[in-house]
Amino acid sequence: MAMVEYARENSLLNLAESHSLVKCSTELEQLLLTKILQNANIPSPRYGLLDLRASIAAKTAKLYDYSYDPETEVTITSGVKQSIFASVMALLKEGDEVLVFEPAHRSYEQAIETTGARAIYVTLRSPDFHVEWEEVQKLISTQTRMIIINSPHFPTGSTMSELDMIRLQKILNGTNIVVLSDESFEHMVFDGEMHQSIALYPLLRERSIIVSSFDETLHIPNWHVGYCMASAKLTKEIRKMIDIIGEGIQLPYQMAIAEWMKQQNNFSQLAIFHQRKRDLFLSCIKDSKIKAIPSKGTYFQLISFEPSLEKNDIDIAIKLIHEQDIATMPISFYYHEKSKKKFLQINLSVSDEQILDAAARLKSM
Repeated sequence: MAMVEYARENSLLNLAESHSLVKCSTELEQLLLTKILQNANIPSPRYGLLDLRASIAAKTAKLYDYSYDPETEVTITSGVKQSIFASVMALLKEGDEVLVFEPAHRSYEQAIETTGARAIYVTLRSPDFHVEWEEVQKLISTQTRMIIINSPHFPTGSTMSELDMIRLQKILNGTNIVVLSDESFEHMVFDGEMHQSIALYPLLRERSIIVSSFDETLHIPNWHVGYCMASAKLTKEIRKMIDIIGEGIQLPYQMAIAEWMKQQNNFSQLAIFHQRKRDLFLSCIKDSKIKAIPSKGTYFQLISFEPSLEKNDIDIAIKLIHEQDIATMPISFYYHEKSKKKFLQINLSVSDEQILDAAARLKSM
């Protein structure tokens, strides 16, 4: 993450961050302060505040017509990374194989390595970063124990369609493969499309773990409040790992979010907010040498420069830093083999003024 560190140290226009740059709402900050003053020394329940777990279950039922049991199927974690590690460590052993679609968040690979299992990488096909399901079918073996999916997708902004989920369901039929579904950006799906949650598909749901986080949804990356939802059987195993790998998140944070969800449970504005920023950026680079397929979700957008004298994404990113004082993230960082690619990832969860400034600098490259 040298690009990010360099951008912070040198006050560059920083579009390389992997977390939301939108300021947390004042109301939520005030709720946290109140809860800290009221409950500073009260320990958190073992698997998270039941009130918060119930709110998560209610939200899921409202959106996807299925309610997880807050007592036995919803667990609060110290961020989505802990959810991923606990799930992987609970279910994998040495010799197992896990299918991972890449580019991918580094935490998937890190979690798999701790168990002695082996990641089998499936490359999403550019330029729209879709899944080739025939390739997935060929890579499944008797050692395959898990498939990790992530939609909306970090870092590309692609999404899985209903047809994708049906294909996944068909491939897994008759197997014991578990799905780990990272749905951290579920409320940021654009252009009127619906997020295809695992919770919508009964045959997938019974064999799956959903992991998510409030970090993106509420713009609170430093709070690290995540959760996972799964059947009682799978949750029992995950909670054994939660007991081992870390303490729960501090109670006031959980109470503040639970209270906020009661007051403001309409998440639809998130997609509108971030789509507007995407559209603003795309309108600014129209008819330029910058190429971009509109992101379908998240607050990230991939761009490329074609044709370009630079041979790869790393060289272009370095040139942007030195010539335009703007930091972007080479997409090659998110591949297990560091072969150089042509796409740059940019974070659009910045102010409109910064988006306009960024577009102008990129166009002048």
